[in-house]
Amino acid sequence: MKLLFAKWAAMVITAANVIIGTPTVTVVAADLMVYPTRVVMTDRQRAAQVDIINAGESQATYRVTMVRKRMTETGEFQDVGTPEPGEKFADEVAKYSPRQVTLLPGGGQTIRILFKVPPDLETGEYRSHLLFTRSAPAIARLPEKGDDEPGVIKMNIVANVGISIPVIARHGDLQAGASIDAGSVALSGEKQQVLSFTMHRSGTKSVYGDVAVYRGQEKVAEGKGFAIYTPNTVRKVSLVVPEHSRLSSGEAVRLVFTERDEKKPLAESAVVLP
Repeated sequence: MKLLFAKWAAMVITAANVIIGTPTVTVVAADLMVYPTRVVMTDRQRAAQVDIINAGESQATYRVTMVRKRMTETGEFQDVGTPEPGEKFADEVAKYSPRQVTLLPGGGQTIRILFKVPPDLETGEYRSHLLFTRSAPAIARLPEKGDDEPGVIKMNIVANVGISIPVIARHGDLQAGASIDAGSVALSGEKQQVLSFTMHRSGTKSVYGDVAVYRGQEKVAEGKGFAIYTPNTVRKVSLVVPEHSRLSSGEAVRLVFTERDEKKPLAESAVVLP
């Protein structure tokens, strides 16, 4: 089984306002392997599963929750407080289990997801994010002999940063198109060149795929895993151009966006670099 390794370290916050003296620093590592990193369900495929493995060296407990996130035009995610027009969330139609697991080192667990379609469900794409968060130990580190200092109070607050994957549920006959705005293409950077441009999405479902830049038959730059989620219609794309493939003003290039598991490009544009 092909696994994508996702590793992150827990964020340690030291409560400086309640500490007098040298703060105690504690690091809690959290390692988790998750596969797949994206779930798409439809009216015909209403069940899915996600496998997780504890890649750390100690037993760990993980909480599994469904959260709402909004993607910005630059691809960053923000937590959703109040839904905006057109936003539909999968946590309203998707059920999953289990919601907490304790795994030994190397141990795994399958999270099962089910797309529940009520009779009156509005046609469209529903998306939320499955969030895996490692539960921090109640006491990160016991005080050691010699740690005590007269008049000094030490405290560690440990907050784990989780990893999330999109869970998408599509209801009805949905379509999507994409285009690349040739007028938005720009080349910047002296030592490190960056080619930037704008993509547009149309239709009733999101798009997800890879972007490539060609000079003739030569692929000079590429970026993987670009998404434009509904209801967004715009995505700002920036690609780093490798040193050995530097581009120049006046050169003709071809920009191609191809959805995952598809061979035919969904969007393509030929431009002369400004």
